[in-house]
Amino acid sequence: MKTNETLYLKSLNLQNFATFENQEIQFDSKFNAIVGETGSGKSLILDALQIIFGARADKKLIRKNAEFATIEAVFSSDDLNIKSYFNEIGHPFNGNEVVVKRVIFANESSKSYLNYLSCSASLLTAFSKRFVDLVGQFENQKLLSEDYQLVLLDSYASLNSDIRDFQNIFGQLTQMRKDFDELMAEKSIRAQREDYIRFQIEELEKLSPTLDDEAELLRKKDLILNSEKRQQTLGSLAGTISDDDINLLSLLKNCLTKAEKNSGIVSDEITTKLYDVKSILEDVSYDLSKELGATCDEDNIDDIIDRIDFYQRLKRKFGGSTEDMIRTLQEFRSELNSFSQVDEKISLISKKINDLELRCHTFAEELHKIRVEKSEELSRDLTSKVQELKMNGASLEIKVYKADNLGPKGFSRVDFIAETNPGEGFFKVKDIASGGELSRILLSIRQLLSSNDTISVFLFDEIDTGIGGETALCIGRSLQLVSDHSQVLAITHLPQIANFATQIINVSKTTKVIDEQPRTVSVVLQVGGEQKNEILKAMNPIV
Repeated sequence: MKTNETLYLKSLNLQNFATFENQEIQFDSKFNAIVGETGSGKSLILDALQIIFGARADKKLIRKNAEFATIEAVFSSDDLNIKSYFNEIGHPFNGNEVVVKRVIFANESSKSYLNYLSCSASLLTAFSKRFVDLVGQFENQKLLSEDYQLVLLDSYASLNSDIRDFQNIFGQLTQMRKDFDELMAEKSIRAQREDYIRFQIEELEKLSPTLDDEAELLRKKDLILNSEKRQQTLGSLAGTISDDDINLLSLLKNCLTKAEKNSGIVSDEITTKLYDVKSILEDVSYDLSKELGATCDEDNIDDIIDRIDFYQRLKRKFGGSTEDMIRTLQEFRSELNSFSQVDEKISLISKKINDLELRCHTFAEELHKIRVEKSEELSRDLTSKVQELKMNGASLEIKVYKADNLGPKGFSRVDFIAETNPGEGFFKVKDIASGGELSRILLSIRQLLSSNDTISVFLFDEIDTGIGGETALCIGRSLQLVSDHSQVLAITHLPQIANFATQIINVSKTTKVIDEQPRTVSVVLQVGGEQKNEILKAMNPIV
């Protein structure tokens, strides 16, 4: 087993699962061949594992008359990196066992558990994608995808860590571009808003509203509109005090004359007070004369009334009071100032985008160069491997070229092309390879990648379809080589392949009487070493 992120499936317990009543299956850490007659239940083991790895749990798989089915898988690992991974996702484990459990209920939703803590099926899917690889009909179809071909090349070139670093930078670039687009859209919207605000500010600043200004305008208005009544009132007061034939001042002067002539009778105190009254009346008379002399500029009354009307119109428009107008003007000025900050942000983000684009392109160039170099090496290795699997004369080439646009993995694009018949030319694998050939190509890739990949468990679903004889021996030998670095579980019908397994898991059916009713039960026999021979002979008496 490899030493980097090593994990293997230790056991699988099936309870009330289809034809399995209560079965525990122990797995070897290397090559496990799952064999059995058609319909015996060996594919159910793969179904159970797929459910463990996050697939949808079909209620039809619950055994008849049972309320629920349980599937529990125990994985073994002493790897510190794997322990750190489970700590990070919030499902730590003690010792060296990782436990995954799915419970399928007949009348309610299924439940998932990872290390005895409830979890989502999507979390199990993420876990399985990191450590488990299923090679089957669907996986063969994935091989036809250019994106998946690039993933395989990057794994071969040990670029997975570099790809994650690149994706981090590219993610920042993508976010910056999104922020830039949002700011530009905001600026476009704000352009209309800015025009509106500038117009409102211009209107308010034309008035320049203040509480004192409004009060003074109202005072002047009242002064002008009441000028005639004012003149009459002030004139009457002035006449009574000093201007009429008989007025207060003249009467008071007569009183003073009498008081002075009769000083022996009128006390000095009274005389003094009479003088004080006379002085006050003279001051009042002076003020009245001054007020009467002050002219009201009636020619400006229209301007004053227009300005007061301007106040009233803007008050209705901006809140109902002069205080509201003043506050609104301040808010408009503040918002207008914020528009300039958007321009500053756009400038700053634009610079960051340029820097990130340069970093991404430089990084992508480095990745592309490595991919081109490694594609030539992988082409040679794959050609050698598929020929070992009896694709005689076949040649594989991985072509790497640049795409127009930068993506989350750079701008490299990949084509897997093959010549399966010498001299007939190269074509895309998806256009010429049969299902059996795709399986062998994928097995060759797995053999090349198993020693340096995070994948620890490989599941091969009937990889022997459509082959036999010496080709089967070659595939069995290749699976054994993969198991030198990773655990292998392979469903097979061929003894030539099963012969290379460290352990054979033989699945068979039997009938058991339960509640006086005969019931079909799938059972498992696990054998290794020389004991394998009996099962191999049963698979093919000639062996």
